[in-house]
Amino acid sequence: MGKVEDLLTRAPDIMRKSLAGLDYAEFELGGIASDYKKLMDAVPFTLQEALQIQREREVSDTTLYELNNVIRPVRRHAEKGKGARILLKDEAVNASGSLKDRRASVSVYHAQKEGYEGVIAATSGNYGAAVASQSAQRGLKCMIVQEAYDSRGIGQPEILEKSRKCEACGVGVAINVGPGLFYWDLMLLDETGFFNASLYTPYATKSIETLGFEIGT
Repeated sequence: MGKVEDLLTRAPDIMRKSLAGLDYAEFELGGIASDYKKLMDAVPFTLQEALQIQREREVSDTTLYELNNVIRPVRRHAEKGKGARILLKDEAVNASGSLKDRRASVSVYHAQKEGYEGVIAATSGNYGAAVASQSAQRGLKCMIVQEAYDSRGIGQPEILEKSRKCEACGVGVAINVGPGLFYWDLMLLDETGFFNASLYTPYATKSIETLGFEIGT
């Protein structure tokens, strides 16, 4: 068995170790479907606790603006009794400049709480900067695996800019192309024993719900 095949065979065990024992197989419904509610219930913090974690690290409670200069012409041309009320929530004021800070803040917090030495995340841009920012604030080691080049080997400026943002937080960035991104992510998780701070872990997914809560309240 080759190195790649061996790594992929051990992927479920690597993922469990990097997610504080959480096993995705327990939530599968067959095929590609999962029990979302059961998965969210397995996350050991409430929505209010997620908000508190975020607020400790300059995340959440972003301003909601009513766009009156846009609303007026919309209502002027809409049918009588219609016309949207248009609001803008300014997520750029979060610690690293995007809504991805909401996901990263709770994942990095959980990694620290569980005693991990560091975190790893695969990304194409904003999320890596968010994980780097949160890791720097909590004093954890961090590695970002980033997809920055296209199939011709040409770097995408907007993504390379996010690499520099990670580096400014003192974080190492491994830059890859396409499918290799996930192989490197898995390999580094295996070699380091770091926490998997992926964008789509349940820890990150549940914490994005704070955005909807703020809009709704």
